[in-house]
Amino acid sequence: MGQAIEPASGVRRRTVLAAAGALALGAAGLTRADEATAATASGRVVYNLNPDWRFVKQDVANAQAPSFDDSAWAAVSVPHTFNDVDSFDNYITSSGESAVAMQPVWYRKRFTLPAAHAGQKVLLEFEGVRQAATVYVNGTQVGLYEYGVTPFGFDITGQVLFGAENVIAVKADNTKWRPEQSTGTAFQWDTRDFNPTYGGLTRNVRMYVLPRTYFTLPLYTNLRTVGTYVYPSVVNVSGATATVNVEAQVRNEQTSARTVTVSANVVQADGQVRATITGSPVTLAAGQTQIVKLSQRISQLRFWEPGRPYLYTVEVVLSEGGTVLDAYPIVTGFRKAEFKGGTSGGGVHINDKHVFLTGYAVRATNEWAAIGGAVPEWMTHLDGEMIRDSNANLIRWMHVATSPANIRMTDRYGIVSVQPAGDKESDATGRQWEQRVELMRDVLIYFRNSPSILFWEAGNNWITADHMRQMTDLRKTWDPNGGRAMGCRAISDDSAYGGTAAVDAAEYVGTMLNRHYSVYARDRKPIIECEYTRDEAPRRVWDDYSPPDFGYVTGPDVTYHLTSEDFAGPHAAATRYEFWGQRIQGPGDRRYSGAAALVWADSNQHGRQYNWECARLSGRVDAVRIPKESLHTFRVMQSPTPDIHIIGHWTYPAGTAKTVYVMASSHVRRVQLLVNGTQVGNDTSATQDFLYSFAGVGWQSGTITAVGYDAAGQEIVRTSKTTTGAATALRLTPRTAPGGLRADGSDIAFFDVEAVDAQGRRMPTHQARVDFTLTGPAAFLGGFNPGKPGSVHKPYLDTEAGVNRVFIRASRTPGTIALRATATGLAAATASITSVSFAVTAGLTTQLPATY
Repeated sequence: MGQAIEPASGVRRRTVLAAAGALALGAAGLTRADEATAATASGRVVYNLNPDWRFVKQDVANAQAPSFDDSAWAAVSVPHTFNDVDSFDNYITSSGESAVAMQPVWYRKRFTLPAAHAGQKVLLEFEGVRQAATVYVNGTQVGLYEYGVTPFGFDITGQVLFGAENVIAVKADNTKWRPEQSTGTAFQWDTRDFNPTYGGLTRNVRMYVLPRTYFTLPLYTNLRTVGTYVYPSVVNVSGATATVNVEAQVRNEQTSARTVTVSANVVQADGQVRATITGSPVTLAAGQTQIVKLSQRISQLRFWEPGRPYLYTVEVVLSEGGTVLDAYPIVTGFRKAEFKGGTSGGGVHINDKHVFLTGYAVRATNEWAAIGGAVPEWMTHLDGEMIRDSNANLIRWMHVATSPANIRMTDRYGIVSVQPAGDKESDATGRQWEQRVELMRDVLIYFRNSPSILFWEAGNNWITADHMRQMTDLRKTWDPNGGRAMGCRAISDDSAYGGTAAVDAAEYVGTMLNRHYSVYARDRKPIIECEYTRDEAPRRVWDDYSPPDFGYVTGPDVTYHLTSEDFAGPHAAATRYEFWGQRIQGPGDRRYSGAAALVWADSNQHGRQYNWECARLSGRVDAVRIPKESLHTFRVMQSPTPDIHIIGHWTYPAGTAKTVYVMASSHVRRVQLLVNGTQVGNDTSATQDFLYSFAGVGWQSGTITAVGYDAAGQEIVRTSKTTTGAATALRLTPRTAPGGLRADGSDIAFFDVEAVDAQGRRMPTHQARVDFTLTGPAAFLGGFNPGKPGSVHKPYLDTEAGVNRVFIRASRTPGTIALRATATGLAAATASITSVSFAVTAGLTTQLPATY
């Protein structure tokens, strides 16, 4: 295991986020978060069921039968979606997501459990499906899941065979507005505009083989179990001590009573046991389920917080007569959180420090172009690293609960999460409200050990006071000690939006674009702006002076029309300042505890009604995670130490004269601009605290430099950009997970393709077609051009601002994979990687999915 993240110290050197996304993976300071394998040997075995399924994109009669012939079906591995080929694609037909496949499909997997497991308990866990799954084992239906966003599980003990072949068959259904089977009631959040319909088994699948007396899983629907709840109390931050509490649900499914002992090892990030907590023996009758509680005061603890997201593994151990029966690890973190209203010093306090929360509102699917919603977890961690490096500390997941992989990412990178359950921007009644309550219950139980979650979101829009009280009571029932708050977006004292009773019932209040804000709410509850800055800009369009998009326009009736420069400069500074300027709730107009900008990455959402772009372009990065200028300017505005960025590039046609924008952090009080060492501007009047403007700067080939000075006139930060020559060649740079590309049938690698000049520098205004040829055991998935429908899964794409990214998917065969890129007038490029073998025996492996 690695070490926990430590804060930067001293004067901050300018952080470089390479525009192609060349991140420093495996950076020092990351803790490991493999959550499924205990260090203590026990009767528990966890199998990774991701590899080697058969799939067909149609509804097939009798496909659940063990004898069914699926040999003609496609061989796939999980995570898998069938919408990677038609999302981010056709915006002309109807509107965006309406063009993707929404239908029943089938998956089948064969495996043989060792005969030695006979007599043990066997449970299945799916980390999620969109929207419903009917699951069969050896032809018998073991359960139905319909909520569409949460993990779920089934007990298959009575259906599975030991020492013989088994068949799991799953009918997954993402049909539009599929109603609840038992009531005919549609699920309110089953809608494509904010919850893209990535059909299939898009998340991990596991099988647990357990002793008959065991720790339960935190999967309430179907299994009706709650797992183990871990939380700190009586936290003394300065003294580095806290009481660590463990509430472990234990079930005895043996035919006689058992006297067992629950203990817990608190394991540091370096693998050392910090403390062992041992409880008293407990006798469980046959068939009894009981929550066993234990606690202990522990010293020399390190606490989780943004910037220092220290994680522990709490390994609960179940013993009988000195023999270990079961061991179950929970990755968590300990922290103190307080939520204060708008009195002086109000807001969010983590570990006795006021924290202004700043970051992004992110669609819960967090999908990638060309991959869709079935994203390998190591790539989810790329998001975490880039978000952390942009100095953000907040993600507000939007509308529906995000995946376990995304929450593991925010835990690891120190990013506070707002985790919803599900809704559709309005309150609900009757069965639809009951569905929301049931979903929130499942979300609370599954995710309540995640230190990054500080807020549960009861609704994306206002709900009644009675409903708000019901949701708050739900939090008090299932997460009473986790240091988290239940609230809702758009509640205010206005009777049209919940009223003062709803504000009083909530534990925090959310807003959107400052709508429904009230002094009543400010004076009583922390306020989080959940979704600001809704404009858009393509990454490929620098400004009005850069080829090939001089004077960029989008056409009639389109309101989203900003260039990258506009989006990253004047627009970004103005929209963020509204909330930054009101930070630290207190007297006067100090209103906000945090704010989340829409969105993190360009995404397949909301559909398009105009012939313009194939994705929503509000991201700090594009849909394949190549940074836009907006990422750099948000990095600067959110920086806790001096930072500065020149917006744009410095390679223009002769005769160009333009306004140059420089974004500087709040530490800077004056910015000096130089071209080839000669001063061309000196600005002391920052707009909205961050933006410095230099009008009429004439372009000269060479170097432009911005120098930032503090209030005392001392230089504290500088940055430069240099003119590049004409593109002469292509360059390919491959990227895999830190352990290499796994030949497991689902892992992804990507290649950045750049157009470079004779000195190897990327040419920032190059935009032209590149063709690709792949050889070796992998499938070419291609990349994405947002302005061109049908660009995904093609053997070609255009560079944008001199760079783009293409993806490949590993097969089940290891070997060397080579990619060649060619473009007219440029020297070709070739790069290769070698995929590593991934062993599966009789359909089973205990090698877990790659995290980081």
